[in-house]
Amino acid sequence: MNTLQISAAPRRLALALLAALALAGCANIGRTPEEVVTQRVEQRWDALIAGNFEKAWEYTQPAYRGAVKQADYRKQFGSAAQWRGIQVHSVECEAERCKVRIRLTTRMLMPPFRNQEVSTAIDEVWVREDSQWWFYQSF
Repeated sequence: MNTLQISAAPRRLALALLAALALAGCANIGRTPEEVVTQRVEQRWDALIAGNFEKAWEYTQPAYRGAVKQADYRKQFGSAAQWRGIQVHSVECEAERCKVRIRLTTRMLMPPFRNQEVSTAIDEVWVREDSQWWFYQSF
């Protein structure tokens, strides 16, 4: 009887892990690549705006993360302006690549434009790798 209980525990654990993986995969079922990328763009920029560069780094493609340490990601960004918000204007996807246009609103921190808000269009590229969409960060 103890043998049955011991072998049942790993089986239950395996079933629980399979169920968790299935649920994770279901998050994107029925969603277009454009919808998935839009959500990931917004999440990445939410992290950047909050100053959470470690989290934003996690949205970069695997090759970039392999070459640039998470702790060094912050060094790529200046301090002359403060990001205030973004709006995704368009997402156009092909099989493994999406072009994204956002409107970024920033508040200038340096004279002569201190405290003025400026909006500009930014184009981003997102690529699919290992069934996930990643921000393509050049390095």
